[in-house]
Amino acid sequence: MTENQARVAQQAEASASSTEGSGFDSRFAHDIYNAVMTFDEERPRSKQSANFVVGMSELGFCSERTRRMLAGITPGPTDKLAAFFGTALGDYIEQAIVHKWPNVIRQADVAAVLHGDLRTYTVTGHPDLIFPDLGLMLDVKTDRGLADVERHGPSRQQQFQRHGYGLGAWEGGFFPEFALDEIRVGNVWFDRAADEKRCYVQTEKYNPEVVEEAAMWLDDVVYAYLQDEQARKEPPRQMCQVICGHFATCRALDTDVEGLIDDPETVHALALYQEGLALEREGAKLKDQAKPRLKGATGSTGEFTIRWVHVDETEVPASTRKGYDRLVISKIK
Repeated sequence: MTENQARVAQQAEASASSTEGSGFDSRFAHDIYNAVMTFDEERPRSKQSANFVVGMSELGFCSERTRRMLAGITPGPTDKLAAFFGTALGDYIEQAIVHKWPNVIRQADVAAVLHGDLRTYTVTGHPDLIFPDLGLMLDVKTDRGLADVERHGPSRQQQFQRHGYGLGAWEGGFFPEFALDEIRVGNVWFDRAADEKRCYVQTEKYNPEVVEEAAMWLDDVVYAYLQDEQARKEPPRQMCQVICGHFATCRALDTDVEGLIDDPETVHALALYQEGLALEREGAKLKDQAKPRLKGATGSTGEFTIRWVHVDETEVPASTRKGYDRLVISKIK
């Protein structure tokens, strides 16, 4: 069992004990959760990864993860709830767009030819949305908020993916009225928490240099695979710990911290500090879950007063901090 799975199991056990006698069925909840995990594993894209086939969405994410995929190294289990929600939201968003524009093509099968220095690669994938009349390929993404993508734009992985999809769609004949240098590629992002009541769209002209960079990235991965050596580990280690089944054998021991701490007081203090962090995270989670239900509520419960205070937009160095509504809850003395 991975560290992440153990944490999930502990949370489920704690939740079960706290709701004992309330009608909570822990076994049925466990079975339903496993059904969701199994359903996600049986999706075509999940099976593609399970069969060690490198697809467009793998390009630019983690060289070492892709090298292990080529080598047929099976990853350990990971929790896929966030990915499941992202997939479900993306699917429904695509349906809504096709309902508005019926000529849009969803989830087409495409293959792009990438020319590297070591060899030529044919990489397959399924672009979310192709607008044949507009010469546009659009991929749907969901994230927690839109601020990061608005400031920094698409990640390298998203750049490789969308330009590769654009090339594959053009080579597949989905843009018969457009030359390759006329098509556009882009993404539409939605806030999966629905705090942002809008979406963010960013598009650009197809750029062959991005595809060349993706081919060079694949060259580096293939070289490491052929030499039987580790490739680059590009995502932050904390991200790998949460999402990657290779973490235990890849980055679990990667650290610049040396020396074994065996002083009992230090060990106990560290455990206490970690317990405090866990309580902070649990408290923040409970607040995030409760806050939307208190939207617009004002008054008194007899024990607490509730009101909303609007904070105006303010100028800060090099930017503007948007106005927002702040929830104020006070205990009645």
